[in-house]
Amino acid sequence: MKALFSVMLALAISAASVQAGPVRTARHVAKDTAITAKNVAHSTVKGTRRAVHTVISFFTP
Repeated sequence: MKALFSVMLALAISAASVQAGPVRTARHVAKDTAITAKNVAHSTVKGTRRAVHTVISFFTP
């Protein structure tokens, strides 16, 4: 009976770890995507600011 319980417990733990793997991977992907989006937004703002300064310096003597 103890052996059967041990086998059931081992199967339950392995099934839980298999299910946790994709969740962890999805969480990392979501986090990396958020970081990338933030970096792209910062780069866009920086480029826009640089373009505005270029236009302003062109029109001002």
